[in-house]
Amino acid sequence: MGERLAGAEGAWPDDANGGWDEWMSDQRPAAASVPGELFPERHARAVQAESPVDAGLAAIKAHDPGFNLEQFTERVQRVFFLVEQAWSERKPEVARQVMADDLWSSHRAQVQAYIDAHKRNMLDYLAVSNIWPVAASSEAGFDTLTVRIVAASTDYDVDEASGRVLRGDTQVKPWEEDWTFRRSSSARTPEGGTTIGSKCPNCGAPLDTDLAGVCRYCKVSVTSGAQDWVLARISQVG
Repeated sequence: MGERLAGAEGAWPDDANGGWDEWMSDQRPAAASVPGELFPERHARAVQAESPVDAGLAAIKAHDPGFNLEQFTERVQRVFFLVEQAWSERKPEVARQVMADDLWSSHRAQVQAYIDAHKRNMLDYLAVSNIWPVAASSEAGFDTLTVRIVAASTDYDVDEASGRVLRGDTQVKPWEEDWTFRRSSSARTPEGGTTIGSKCPNCGAPLDTDLAGVCRYCKVSVTSGAQDWVLARISQVG
């Protein structure tokens, strides 16, 4: 929100086999329109083939039986509020533990720009009304899952000294963003569900990282995507 960018556009570390455009889509699949009363088998095949999101989710679950979309979206909501808190309070380190390196570098630079300009972006009454997957894939050694987040809040900038509104709208309005998460396809969901933003995927300790994304307990990088999902991109919708 505010004047922040859509997200880092740089290549994923060690992603030599493809770029963002090959695995990311911003369009929600169309609803089924094939009648099935006369040819149920053909209808079943059409339904299976019509949704690339379902196919991508099935590919992820095929090598990670513990993956559960409902649990994942619950964690995404927690990550969403964590990132928005870091943004609005101008504390980028708060979101370090859930962001891939390139995205966090961009996020930190944008927050610093607000600090240097002596202003804050206000997201009062922030609430989430819906989260659903819009793209999913498992290929080239990576699992990728993009979810659309429908939220509502105010969105305005204030001068930190006077509190004067500099830009934006103090009325609560709906807005949407697509958030892309990525991990190595060799990663597995731990028993009890995904650990995004709550526990270190390596040692299981409460997630606490330094600014390099390294767990303070086991000294393993947890923001590389090698062991668990990390937020890799934020794209504004509309």
